[in-house]
Amino acid sequence: MTSKNIVINIKNLSHSYGKTKIYDKLNLQIKEGSIFAFLGKNGVGKSTLINILMGYIKPNEGECLIFTENSHNLSTQTKKDIALLYEGFISYDFMTIKEIERYFAPFYENWKKDIFYELITLMKLDFNQKISTLSFGQKSQVVLGLIFAQDAKLLILDDYSMGLDAGYRRLFIEYLKNYIEGTNKTVLITSHVMSDLVDLIDDMMIIQKGGNIYANSMQNFITNFRCYKLPLNQQINLENIHRIEDYKFYKKIYTFDKLDFLEELNVDFEDKFLGYVGKY
Repeated sequence: MTSKNIVINIKNLSHSYGKTKIYDKLNLQIKEGSIFAFLGKNGVGKSTLINILMGYIKPNEGECLIFTENSHNLSTQTKKDIALLYEGFISYDFMTIKEIERYFAPFYENWKKDIFYELITLMKLDFNQKISTLSFGQKSQVVLGLIFAQDAKLLILDDYSMGLDAGYRRLFIEYLKNYIEGTNKTVLITSHVMSDLVDLIDDMMIIQKGGNIYANSMQNFITNFRCYKLPLNQQINLENIHRIEDYKFYKKIYTFDKLDFLEELNVDFEDKFLGYVGKY
């Protein structure tokens, strides 16, 4: 992989809050045209890493490059190539949908108003409706419309699903797929809704407390991280068991090993994710 098609390049990144280690010598590359997910439970450092990438936090050690530029010294042009959705909403509730589009447009030289109104039309909203009258999910979609209209090369979507019900999430996922199809746009995404991600993301990084990182493709993780059923009265002695969960009448074993002598359970991505990081 050449530097020309690496959008994000994280090198030997270490960061802590006091004595709490968040990352320890993290190395990661995100290639152009991919959809990459930062996954993990609350408090493991997903938003911290995004803050470092955007230059809001300076890491203790290491560096993060975006389009080959240090994240703490991005040029004006490179900043124009990044669209950021951060947790929270716009505060211009007194504006209408049409007014907020007109307000944001002059700040972005590649602004595509048709993209914004296409997403608003899908929600069957009146362009003259005030933001203050919208539901939480509708406000979220207006914000996403403002993100897409920037026509950026890199989209960073931190917890896009916040406040969205199943219908709005499905609409967003389908629209995102169509939006980036045939382009070289790169998407970095975080979410707590695992079911949305299976057919969306290409590669992922699972972050755990203490800086432990698992990075792989979505397909490789689903294929190779297995769940087996173990009877309570059966003893097992294996070195590579990742996690054991106790139930009333049996146990579940999660491992990257193939155990032909046990019954393999057909579990979905969310179950495998929780089997990797733990429920609590």
